[in-house]
Amino acid sequence: MSILAGERAEETILAFELVGKRYHATPWGSHVNEGLVEWPPSPWRLLRALVATGFGRLGWSALEGSARELLELLGRVVPSYCLPEASSAHTRHYMPIAGGKTTKVLDTFVHLPDGDTTIWVKYPTGLPTASRELLRKLVSSVGYLGRAESWAVGRLVEDVAEAPKDEWIEPGARPPAEGYERVEALALDQPEDYAAWRQGYIARAKEALEKTERAKAEAKGKAFKALAKKDIEKLEQSVPLDTVSALLQDTGNLRREGWSQPPGTRFVSYYRRADALVPRIAPRVRAVRETPPTAVLLAIASDTKNADLLPSIKNVARFMDRIHETLARKVDDLGLAETDWLTGKHKGEPVVGHRHLALQPVRKRGPERFRDDMGSAKFDHVLAVCPMGFSRGALAALHAAKRTYSKDLPTLYLTVVGEGEPELFDGGVPITRESRSFRSVTPFVPSWHLKPRGTGSLLSQIQRELSNRGLPAAATVEIETRGSHGFQPVESVVLGRYAGDLRVLVGSELEELTLRFRHVRRERGDRRAPMNVGLSLRLTFEQPVRGPIALGFGSHFGLGLFEPEGA
Repeated sequence: MSILAGERAEETILAFELVGKRYHATPWGSHVNEGLVEWPPSPWRLLRALVATGFGRLGWSALEGSARELLELLGRVVPSYCLPEASSAHTRHYMPIAGGKTTKVLDTFVHLPDGDTTIWVKYPTGLPTASRELLRKLVSSVGYLGRAESWAVGRLVEDVAEAPKDEWIEPGARPPAEGYERVEALALDQPEDYAAWRQGYIARAKEALEKTERAKAEAKGKAFKALAKKDIEKLEQSVPLDTVSALLQDTGNLRREGWSQPPGTRFVSYYRRADALVPRIAPRVRAVRETPPTAVLLAIASDTKNADLLPSIKNVARFMDRIHETLARKVDDLGLAETDWLTGKHKGEPVVGHRHLALQPVRKRGPERFRDDMGSAKFDHVLAVCPMGFSRGALAALHAAKRTYSKDLPTLYLTVVGEGEPELFDGGVPITRESRSFRSVTPFVPSWHLKPRGTGSLLSQIQRELSNRGLPAAATVEIETRGSHGFQPVESVVLGRYAGDLRVLVGSELEELTLRFRHVRRERGDRRAPMNVGLSLRLTFEQPVRGPIALGFGSHFGLGLFEPEGA
């Protein structure tokens, strides 16, 4: 039912939307560290908010005319509330105080979940037109309700039919049913009751003051006549003249003058549901991973700010070996029994299919200063890949590995930044992407001595490496040459007299191999490669294949790594 012009409603309804989804307010008489929150907002707090808005935003200098009338009408009644679903929460933090010191405080507040965040307030009284218009301005100007953190947008509800039909919290002496708890809320006193209380309070205060002054006079041998006029005026001014005047009292002054309860107020009982502030939303249960992650991305940082000490591809195998050693120490520290993922051996037997840990460098895309003297980008991440899956212990070791140490290599700091399946990292890790064509990022080093033909040939070794990893055979395998001939079929490789003395037959001429990887060190710890050669290859498949692909000697330590062409 809407209110027509000139019609006076029987109820006055306000709506406050808590746009910040939080409500901060400590009940009167409680310390902030008691962890209590005033819910619903007390009638006294609502009226104080209107007064503060009038003085702060509407330019009031005194309570006069319709403003006083409005507060008198609203102060005579106690409102009902319809509250949104809520729960209580708190923060603990240190708050600065005078003298540059801090004190620890417990800030309890009401949290409102997504959805309706409106507090409805219904006063069982109508208002004259002037007061109603003033109330409309006041409510729409309210910036917050409770403490300043409780951002609110208020409005006067014109159509009473808009008010919710849900359960309203009414003032009363008894709970409406089982399952309700009582909350005491501060409200303005009835004017007549307050006038009587004030008269008695001042009379008692005068009597006590007169007794004190009489004793002082007798102690000085003088006769006591009566209280001084200024003392009586001071005493009367210490107590607000009426309930509306009591709303103007500063809270700090009230506390300093020792008022345990603001003059002109009373406590009113409300009954809210006992679970009104109990979280109704079930806590988010972390999904249990059905299969363990097979890839973990580690970020690398050096101990300098200019990134000059980021690892270079030149020493990739040595760096990866240090990270592997660090993980091995963490496995020992954690007392892990399962080490298949790290050592590649199960009960002393090698794990088939290269399903254990491989550490692959991820190159940084940045300015020239992030490139090494070969022109190759330094790497600032490491992708740990383990097709058999990282167990909980393995993940714990990866998270615990924070720093590598080596006498002849810069110290690296490691941080786990992601875990999952390799495709999860497609956006920033090119080596995990799908492609039909892959090119060497680090040199391919044969795992066995090369033979001119048969199972020991370069092509056979590469196809066997692919098969051992469960990958399809490459349609073509090419090797990079020096000069203008670029990539040539790997079948054109001609072995020389000595190991590593390789040439490529182009037409009728022998072409040298590229020098792109000539400075890359190809040993890992005390293990040397079967052949002191680092080849640059291109693999082409008939169907797209997902990376990472790493083949040959040291392929678990960054050597023999490929990435999609054009990545």
